[in-house]
Amino acid sequence: MIRTRNDGKAHPLAQMFNRYYWLQIGLIALSIVVGLACSAWVIKGSLLKTALEQEMEHYWLRIERNPNADLPDTKNLYGYRWNTQVAPQPFKDMHLESGVHRIFVDGKERMTVYGERNGQHVLLVFGESNVNKLVWLFGLAPLMFSLSVLYSFLWWSNRRARRYFSPITRLANALENIDWAHQDTQASPFKDINTNGNMEAEYLKQALEKYHQVLSEFIRREREFTGDVSHELRTPLTILKGNVQLCQTKYGEDKSLTRLHNTIEDMQLLVDTLLAIARNTVKNLPSEKNLVSEIVRDLVESLEGVSVSKGIHIHIHPDSAEQPRWLYPSMTKMVLGNILRNALNYSQGSQIDIIQQKNSLIIADNGIGISLPNDMKVQELSDSQLSLKAKGHGIGLQLVQKLCKQLGWRVELFDRGFVAQSCS
Repeated sequence: MIRTRNDGKAHPLAQMFNRYYWLQIGLIALSIVVGLACSAWVIKGSLLKTALEQEMEHYWLRIERNPNADLPDTKNLYGYRWNTQVAPQPFKDMHLESGVHRIFVDGKERMTVYGERNGQHVLLVFGESNVNKLVWLFGLAPLMFSLSVLYSFLWWSNRRARRYFSPITRLANALENIDWAHQDTQASPFKDINTNGNMEAEYLKQALEKYHQVLSEFIRREREFTGDVSHELRTPLTILKGNVQLCQTKYGEDKSLTRLHNTIEDMQLLVDTLLAIARNTVKNLPSEKNLVSEIVRDLVESLEGVSVSKGIHIHIHPDSAEQPRWLYPSMTKMVLGNILRNALNYSQGSQIDIIQQKNSLIIADNGIGISLPNDMKVQELSDSQLSLKAKGHGIGLQLVQKLCKQLGWRVELFDRGFVAQSCS
């Protein structure tokens, strides 16, 4: 049978072949039972009945020619006869009827045919000792032979199916289980797959290896480019930030300088985030033990100008039992900042609530909301069923999804009624 995947779950192609494999075995077993039942019915119920009736007719013809003719006495057929109204002792208590019947004779139930003519009663008994042998010889033996032929053909066809489809299944499993996050440190997942002489599978293997090589090279170049760009942007941003700080020291606090300083910090945060995504790791980012509420308050203060211009009030609901936790401040600010900016830019309401809970942070507005598919209350932001029409062309949402994936976080859309119910 087709092998399963490494995670224990059968591949759909393997499931199909295994299902048909056991279906054929079940049908063959059913054919044996039906074949034996039909053979027994034909032999015992039809052929023997007809043969006994013909034996009785033949006996009466012999009696007409010779009234003293003997009863049949062979290995498979013998008989009893009497000329009295009362049956002999073995049949005295039996109610005998003309025709073929099964009655208890000579210690076991046997097939018999009873007839009466001119005052003579005749009971012919069929010796069934050889019936099972006949069933075996003419019924079971042919079926077993046909079964052996069918199983041999099934085994051969299954071997052929494994030869042609098992390599394709293994190629599909290898393609499905590629770790794209660390593929640059791994060899081709297809090189150890034996195609067993299947030319189509061999062509498919070569095409997949080329595809894997090209895609791996493309991912490597993308990461190198993102990393190089991020490094190159750090130097001018550091210079700009230093000059802005000098201007603030020389000319004092100014709204324009403050806005420029905040923008530079956002750019530095974006550069660090892009670099972390390019490296596909957060090990190089500094982690600090911090309160989420402090990061939220800093973000709200930095976005106060936007919220005032939009006429939207941001209300924070802190968690009174909050404890400090290890966080990556840059990535945390990037995720929360993007979501909060989207809420300010695209909300058609007048208020945004930031509700902090033990292991979650809910950002909800009182705008028109978003209709979730299939009347669901909670939906993953990355769910394929969720179709949202974006109003912008930035990379904020993509960054949020990638960062949350690296940090093991989830971003979900909630129905407003569900949020109100869960927070009440």
